[in-house]
Amino acid sequence: MDFTLPPDCEAYRAAVAEFVDREVLPLEENPANFADHGNIPLEVLKPIRERVKALGLWAPNVPKELGGLGLPFVGLAAAYEEMNRSVFGPLCFHGAAPDDGNMRLVAQVGTAAQKDWWLKPVIAGEMRSAFVMTEPHPGSGSDPTMMLTRATRTNSGWRIQGRKWFITGAEGAGGAWRPLRVGVRRAGDPGRERADGSGRRAEGDPDPPRPGTADPLH
Repeated sequence: MDFTLPPDCEAYRAAVAEFVDREVLPLEENPANFADHGNIPLEVLKPIRERVKALGLWAPNVPKELGGLGLPFVGLAAAYEEMNRSVFGPLCFHGAAPDDGNMRLVAQVGTAAQKDWWLKPVIAGEMRSAFVMTEPHPGSGSDPTMMLTRATRTNSGWRIQGRKWFITGAEGAGGAWRPLRVGVRRAGDPGRERADGSGRRAEGDPDPPRPGTADPLH
């Protein structure tokens, strides 16, 4: 089997490797660069991300027509291996969860309005996303097909009923909250995987929720 990367993928991998060596790994030498839970502080991350964008290395997982690089999976695998030589690496290149998977999902199945209103700011790094999946037992842990939270359409929008906790990205998404319902199941839906294989659903009109239309998620 030939493991030689296509020239464009190899060029990207090499550029990522060089940037990680020069710009990212040295950050780990300073304890001040580790915030809560070992994350990189936003004031340190922002200038690194600007340099990534300037070099044309930003958002390899996103289709070109939406502002990313559109790398194939083989190229992504090689590049992500280089990024992950640093705990900060994927976030610097916009290849970290949950944004990485959420961007791919909405790019594949989202409506034009959802992409314009929700996806573009996430791709640009102007806001974070959150995958509201984890629930107390017997709800979903790492398997989204087990979600018990339900979304029921009402005259004024959607009523979401359920309990969530340990939500990755929730604190980052809270500053620019644009809810796209990823992490609920329509009332009456069976517990089966969706077309994208994840069990996740992206649905709803791209309008902010109105007060009183959803129960609190704990």
